[in-house]
Amino acid sequence: MTEPPSDGENSQEPASVERWKEHTTGFDRVRSVAFALQEPRTAGWIADEAYVSEPTTRDHLARLVDLGILVTNDTSGGRTYYPDPIYSRLTALRELVDANTAAELAEQAAEIQRDIEAWKDEYGVSDSSSLRATVAGEDLSADEARTRLRRADDWASAKYHLSLLRDAIDHYDTYTARPSASA
Repeated sequence: MTEPPSDGENSQEPASVERWKEHTTGFDRVRSVAFALQEPRTAGWIADEAYVSEPTTRDHLARLVDLGILVTNDTSGGRTYYPDPIYSRLTALRELVDANTAAELAEQAAEIQRDIEAWKDEYGVSDSSSLRATVAGEDLSADEARTRLRRADDWASAKYHLSLLRDAIDHYDTYTARPSASA
């Protein structure tokens, strides 16, 4: 992007951006961009991506930090923002429990466990880090190296998802319990 966007109209923006701005608030756009971050980013970067002015973005980010949705880190390059890992995990747990029965969660966990066991057998390693290390340690084609790195990423993601599923299964009754109404 060549110029920082503003909260005002800009006829040079793509139609999809105009629709996004028309149907969402600045706060919602900042929250959406910030919650999708894969690495810490500055308020200016988030403002550009959310099509919100930087001062307004800073106000929204401060609110998201106060709500426990984002965490900050002060670096030599300025303050950066990143989704709070605890909030992210609890949100993912809530989505799993709301969308699945305990039996469905158990089946998903079993499927992931089968995938992990297959990767262990296929590559002869015990975890995703060990698989990643084989890329530098073996004479592989570039395609095979990329495949292994993608598989290692899939494996790490699967382990995290499996940990969420186990947590959801272990505490399913607690997470789904609703207090009875008092008279």
